[in-house]
Amino acid sequence: MASGVAKVHRYMGETKNQLRNGYGVYRYPNSFFRYEGDWKEGKKHGHGKLIMNDGSYYEGEFINGEIEGHGFRKWATSGNTYSGQFLNGELNGHGVMTYGDGSVYEGEFQNNRKQGRGVIKDSTGAVYEGSFHNNMKHGEGSMTYSNGDRYVGDWIQDKRQGSGELTSLDGTVYDGQWRNDLFNGEGTMIHSSGMTYDGMWTNGYPSEDAAEIVIIGDTEVDLTQGTPFDVDIEIRTSDGKLVLSEQARELHISAAFRHYTPNENSPLFDLIEEMEETPMTTPFGYEVVPYPLTDFIYMEDRLKTSETPGIKAPSPTSTMGESVALDGTGPADDGSVMSTNKSESSNMVNAEKQPTSVASSTQNKGGSSEVKGESKSDNQGAKDDASRMTTAQGESRPTTEGTAEAADGDVPQEGSSRAPEYIDSPVPPPVNNKRTDGAKASFKDLILAPPPPSYRPFSILDILIEEEARQKEKKSKTAGLAGQLRLGAKLGKTVGLDDYPDQVVLKEKDPKAYKAKREKLYGDERFARPAEYVIMVSDVTNPPFLGKKLPTAYMLIKIAHPKKFKKAKTPTKGSKASSRASNNND
Repeated sequence: MASGVAKVHRYMGETKNQLRNGYGVYRYPNSFFRYEGDWKEGKKHGHGKLIMNDGSYYEGEFINGEIEGHGFRKWATSGNTYSGQFLNGELNGHGVMTYGDGSVYEGEFQNNRKQGRGVIKDSTGAVYEGSFHNNMKHGEGSMTYSNGDRYVGDWIQDKRQGSGELTSLDGTVYDGQWRNDLFNGEGTMIHSSGMTYDGMWTNGYPSEDAAEIVIIGDTEVDLTQGTPFDVDIEIRTSDGKLVLSEQARELHISAAFRHYTPNENSPLFDLIEEMEETPMTTPFGYEVVPYPLTDFIYMEDRLKTSETPGIKAPSPTSTMGESVALDGTGPADDGSVMSTNKSESSNMVNAEKQPTSVASSTQNKGGSSEVKGESKSDNQGAKDDASRMTTAQGESRPTTEGTAEAADGDVPQEGSSRAPEYIDSPVPPPVNNKRTDGAKASFKDLILAPPPPSYRPFSILDILIEEEARQKEKKSKTAGLAGQLRLGAKLGKTVGLDDYPDQVVLKEKDPKAYKAKREKLYGDERFARPAEYVIMVSDVTNPPFLGKKLPTAYMLIKIAHPKKFKKAKTPTKGSKASSRASNNND
């Protein structure tokens, strides 16, 4: 047999019996391809390299002219590379495919497609391990996502479908049915917030999808000052059905009081700008700021253990009025803006937002001048009051250093001999959050606590009341002085304004009269003042269930002066009011 080296325009290499045999380089008629490697009996056989003009190539085993066995393949255009088994020129068997975007698949191939068991890690770091069919995740498999979530279950055509469990990085676990990569069918979710949902799912959401917090019973409740109350709530869908499939949604209850915004000409305007609280909107047409709400047992214990002179725990047989030495017929008799008579169309809480409007409306009842007509001395008095209030709110005061001004927002002037009437108490503890059970929750034995020291809204109202009283006093002085001047002219005497002392100094000259006046307006100041308060029930599930918080539910609590109620008894747990019925003894 003859052998040698052939040099022709397409092949250069070893031959045997005029056939390519051994090592040689062959250029195909299609110039795109070139082969260099082993030959046997005129066919590529053994180890070789098939090179393409675009930079792609295959290097590995050849058998009888076909790419077969183990080899390495590179695609220049995509940047993909494959190292593994080949059959008849195609990817078949076990191999590793590294994609141009950095993804890596290691597993079984059939006819150039992922088929069988394999592991793929994509460019984001997500890793799938399981079954493949026709190049897609199909069958049983697990997926660990780049955010730390992990799914174990069934797949159909690259999507989670069938039965599976998803464990999120935050601890949330869903175990149930899937369709089209979404929760569909029967399933249970244990949320990282502690909330659970066990029921039907549709396209990734609970079929019983919670839409609102509903306060059961009356959403406007009238109470005597110091009376505890209950608030019962339910979680409902948009069509009003109870969401019985969910458990342990976390709810928070809080209270608020109306926020007033003086006009720019008011001496209170700068004080309002310094307020730390951000007003909250309500469905009642006005903004509010937080007010302390606590458990009745806290107030009960506080009153029982108090040893402060002037504070006496009310007995079950006494009325609220008996503990505060009230006089007169009630707060409405003097035209005060703090009236809570239900027959009146409005009270201080329902007054105009601008304090000047509130004052004007009171003056107009007497047919006299408006605020714009006040004297310079009156305006200066209001500024002085605002200055005192700013001082009280700007200082850091120990909770044990309480005075009567802590309740009304005033601070005694330096050198004052007036003794403290009450000792400031710490801000009462808030009501503990509740978790729903069967879509229901109840907040029991709640009470609106007395205002904290230097509570700004009440401090502002106190100044507004003083401004109003000053205006009324001014009108009274003017009318009285005119009569006295006429009488004095007849008698040959002179009368001055100093003969009519201003009421703004009443609390300094006659503390008892001042206290009686406040009691007439505010009742028992150990409790929340007679006024209108907003109760809010909020969804504080954290993190929010499926990224959504339910809208806040609102109700109104109208606290009435004890003199407005006939035989209003001291609060006991047996006498509390509930949101289910109005505590109205009129």
